Amino acid sequence: MRERLCLEVERLGLSAVIMGSRGFGAEKRGSDGKLGSVSDYCVHHCVCPVVVVRNPDDKDGGSGEPVVTIKEAEVEEEASKG
Repeated sequence: MRERLCLEVERLGLSAVIMGSRGFGAEKRGSDGKLGSVSDYCVHHCVCPVVVVRNPDDKDGGSGEPVVTIKEAEVEEEASKG
């Protein structure tokens, strides 16, 4: 599923992806990170910038402020070097 999502993003030529994360994959993996498995995969493998928005729950301190992770596409960085 997550591989297919990244392939479709590339096929459609999207300029950015905005997705949510509940962080269940991070809990299962015992990761300290806040991203679930699908959003983590997309951040590292999609060809465009990926914005992951996650609302903190009570166990994260309950500040009420959304947690946002942004990753610029490495393709754009390589293109600017050349």
